[in-house]
Amino acid sequence: MRIGLLGGTFNPIHRAHVQMAEIARDEAALDRVILMVAADPPHKSVDEGVPASERFRLVEIAVCGKERIEASDQEIVRGGKSYSLLTLQELSAQYPDAELSIIIGSDTLADLPNWYHPDEVLKIASVLCVPRVGIEENDTATAQMLRERYGARVRILSAKAEMISSTGIRSRLLAGLPVEGLMPDAVEQALYEGGAYFPESFRLLQDKSRAELSPKRFTHVCGTMRAAAKLAELWKQDPQKARIAALLHDCAKCLDLRRQEVLSGDEMGITPVYHAFAGAVLAKMEYGITDETILRAIRLHTTGDWGMTDFDALIYTADLIEPTRVFFGVEEYRNRLSEDIDVYMNYTLKRIAALIERKGKVAHPASARAVRWYEEKLRRRSPAE
Repeated sequence: MRIGLLGGTFNPIHRAHVQMAEIARDEAALDRVILMVAADPPHKSVDEGVPASERFRLVEIAVCGKERIEASDQEIVRGGKSYSLLTLQELSAQYPDAELSIIIGSDTLADLPNWYHPDEVLKIASVLCVPRVGIEENDTATAQMLRERYGARVRILSAKAEMISSTGIRSRLLAGLPVEGLMPDAVEQALYEGGAYFPESFRLLQDKSRAELSPKRFTHVCGTMRAAAKLAELWKQDPQKARIAALLHDCAKCLDLRRQEVLSGDEMGITPVYHAFAGAVLAKMEYGITDETILRAIRLHTTGDWGMTDFDALIYTADLIEPTRVFFGVEEYRNRLSEDIDVYMNYTLKRIAALIERKGKVAHPASARAVRWYEEKLRRRSPAE
């Protein structure tokens, strides 16, 4: 049996980690690839203090369904410093007839002499080095040095993994910026729902929201946060405010309809919009939000209204197109996204108004005002625009 060991903090796991595992599995004909999550790495601390259990959870999600690739919490269970040597010794005892390899990237190959007892590590396991796109390392010379110094068995694989930085991902998450495409979609959704990579002040809001909403509603809210991050970057809006508004846009959905109606202050009798109006009140009363930009966007996320701002449009759109939505026509809304907010909102509001009419339902007057608002904005544009 050939076993490949890909160790790391995975803080968080991203697409390049999975690529490395798949490249090694395929090129070296490995029977198993184990992604070993470090509890306490010897060469660096776990930034942001993200618990090992959360990092392991995300790794499990990342490799779910991947043939011959699995996650392991062996180092977490063992505790103490997560030395690769100790892990390899344990694997060697568990699988005495197995051929063991460590899987590393070009950026790590030259650092092998700094590992804990590298001579012992390289006696037990061969090295599979996965080159990284955009990194020009002299892997051949480094491999030869390791052979001469330690008698290492080093193989430089041919396929390259992308150069993605977990540090960069953490920075983007703290700032409220999107990480779409940097990790598997299921991992991104789970990461947003877990909240471990967000600022502490935001995590407190998220914990309260999680406790109040149904699991299905909370999943939708976190999907809306993901969409809001993407739109904030596209439409040049404040990503931190967008994250808060997205989190709380449905905060009143946990209330019974009668309380929604009372808090909404709306007298039109159109029940599907009560939660939006009530949500702005609840966000202020129960979550301590005083920023009027955020509160207004929560209020208008279902109906829109005359005088909508670009930030209002962002939350309205994020709620509509968030990635866990599966209703008929959602891809059309997603595909029409562009930098031109007014054109997009004019199309979207009119299409939704037509859908409501076809269903024989009554739209809130605010929605009609929103349509007129964007029609007026487009009329005021000069021909040159």
